[in-house]
Amino acid sequence: MYQVWLNYYARNPQAGQKSSDVFANAAAHLKDIAAMGVTAVQLSPIYPFGRETTVGATYSVKDFYAVNPGYSGVRGSDERARLEGIAKLKRYIDRAHRVGLRVLMDCVYHSTEPDNALVSRHPDFYVHDRAGRIVRNQFGFSELDYSVPALRSYIIESTKFWARSVGFDGCRGDLATAIPVSFWAMLNNELKRMKPNWLMVGEVDERLREYAGTYTGPGFRSGEIYEKLYAFDVIYGADYMSALRRVVNGTASAPLLRLAWRLPDRLKKPAPAGAALYRGVDNHDQRPRAAALAGGNDGMLAAMAVNFTIDGIPFIFNGQEIGDTNATSLFTQRYIDWTKPRHPEDAQVFKNLMTLRRTHPALVHGTTTWCTTSEPESVIAFLRTSADDRVLVVANLSSKRRSARVTAPPGQSLSGTVADLRTGRTYAFTDHALDVTLPPYAYVIGAIRR
Repeated sequence: MYQVWLNYYARNPQAGQKSSDVFANAAAHLKDIAAMGVTAVQLSPIYPFGRETTVGATYSVKDFYAVNPGYSGVRGSDERARLEGIAKLKRYIDRAHRVGLRVLMDCVYHSTEPDNALVSRHPDFYVHDRAGRIVRNQFGFSELDYSVPALRSYIIESTKFWARSVGFDGCRGDLATAIPVSFWAMLNNELKRMKPNWLMVGEVDERLREYAGTYTGPGFRSGEIYEKLYAFDVIYGADYMSALRRVVNGTASAPLLRLAWRLPDRLKKPAPAGAALYRGVDNHDQRPRAAALAGGNDGMLAAMAVNFTIDGIPFIFNGQEIGDTNATSLFTQRYIDWTKPRHPEDAQVFKNLMTLRRTHPALVHGTTTWCTTSEPESVIAFLRTSADDRVLVVANLSSKRRSARVTAPPGQSLSGTVADLRTGRTYAFTDHALDVTLPPYAYVIGAIRR
């Protein structure tokens, strides 16, 4: 998954972004994104917000049936302008589809801007306090009430509109736990009836057993009962990313990452069996960018090597492929420096990692078993296994050179040799252990051969 933060693509001739159409500027990178091996793109919210420019509170929605004029470059409040804005978005998605990329929308369904037209047209769609005032959430936005059937129908129909009119292939549910899981199950079911390959991603930091598991209960249609239906296909949490960032930043030791992998629900509870989680080190919420952490670009690449080889869905934030360090800002226009990239070689590193992932079933579908290392504070190791395909990953996530012995987990043995799939170097197991010396932020991705 590759996240496109649309604000970055505002008009900026010095960076090669000559159009006032943000979607056209962003589309110029689609071939390069696909060439890395990416299969899906996740857009930031496309709705009008705030002053309807490229800066502002991106997650405050003014209209669920329109495109932000600051992105489309189409000004005006009439129907012609609305349709032209939608057409600009459709052209982006059509271009993405032509290079083999699916496109997900960011579904901001928990609240709206206080001046959203629904406030006056359907005040019953909102939560009210005892005095009859519409409740504002922690961001100052008007909170929607999903106990109202008409609201559920409205939001589901609006999602279908975008799937039909511009060709979206899925959505990311922003702050998913702010909305009952029953609604997300309804939305997922209804959209999959329309587009069987619809992909639902939920931003879920807690209550994973509920939101990443199956839902049984009343369905969307009259008399309909759902039996063990998933609300989300993939979960987008924060604990794993936070742990990985802290480790490569040198503010936490490597065992924290293993804990966040094992207990992704606030480091206290596991995810349900079979749950798929994003694996990333950077996104629109992170300050600074991953390449600007203490580990620098090398630390970011080591973190991504782990993300591409551990179970889950690898996640790239736009600009990582060139080592960009310009963090997002809601109220200041920022750009990715595409004309003078810090590390243009990163794109090839990502492409190579994705190629390894595609050619080794263990890296996609295999089980993950953590190994023991003699440098547990800095060096991690895990074994991915699928039938006869076994891949051992060893990564030094510290700023110092480390020599470590990797031993098999209880009940398993390591024997034969390990062929590094990147360099071709061969390592031999000795007494069911592997001795390896790794420079700072270096890693081995090795196929085990008997």
